[in-house]
Amino acid sequence: MTAQPSELGIKQELSLGEVISKTFQIYRRDFTKYFILFAVVEVIIGIVTALAHQAFVLPALPSNPTPQQVSSWLPGFFGAFVLLIASTFLVTVVFFPIAQGSAIKMASERIEKGQAELGVSIRFAAGKLIWIWILTIVVGILVFLGLIALIVPGIILAIMFALAFPVLLIENKGIGGSMGRSRELVGHRWLKTFATYLVLGIIVAIAATIVSTISSPFGVASPVVSGILSAFYQPLFPILLCVYYYSNLARISPHPEVQMTGAPAGAAVQAGVKYCPNCGTQLSSTAIFCTNCGARVDMV
Repeated sequence: MTAQPSELGIKQELSLGEVISKTFQIYRRDFTKYFILFAVVEVIIGIVTALAHQAFVLPALPSNPTPQQVSSWLPGFFGAFVLLIASTFLVTVVFFPIAQGSAIKMASERIEKGQAELGVSIRFAAGKLIWIWILTIVVGILVFLGLIALIVPGIILAIMFALAFPVLLIENKGIGGSMGRSRELVGHRWLKTFATYLVLGIIVAIAATIVSTISSPFGVASPVVSGILSAFYQPLFPILLCVYYYSNLARISPHPEVQMTGAPAGAAVQAGVKYCPNCGTQLSSTAIFCTNCGARVDMV
């Protein structure tokens, strides 16, 4: 059954608990699509990783090696190591951002329209891949430099640009615009933003530890097994990004269904009533504060 837009829509700012709850709610709604998306991507990465380990075997250094043996071993080791890392990195940097972007797009479509199309979301994210790369590099460099400086500046920058990726994909802004918009969205919510990502990070870390424990006995096939199992928790982060984006958007933006007078679009004006200018709730003409959101309405 297809969800209606109002069922999973976000019309007001969510608390930390509500953000986590809404994230899991959207994840459950489209679990199969998210699992297929990340399972395929993780299996591709796992297969390439496993093949790379077979193709580029790191040479072993003899025990108590002589200087000549070390000098002969180093070129072969670094050559195989670079090829191994490069092959895994290339496939990861292509497929994983597409999966992340597709998950954000699907969550956005579910929140706004009540439906999510996997194929459409993948094509959309693939078309944005270059911009995702550029934004990742720019934000990554800034955060890295901040961490090198005094650690705290890096954390602040990571929080500041936490919503740059959903802005890029949902609002179709450029790199600078996405970063500026992210800063606007998380403004006055620095601690909440940090706490939200910390809670999800703990959940994902626990899940990753369990997956690593389960997949490690599979030897050369462990990257593939790990990839499939990781698909159970990998979608949570991009979905949370999307949910937290809409939560903050609802906080700083007027609701599209509420007119400037405060009355819901299409609502008939009735004698003895007025509407909250913030959330559109119908109130008595003598009300001073909205009974739903608490906004002051005596000036309406």
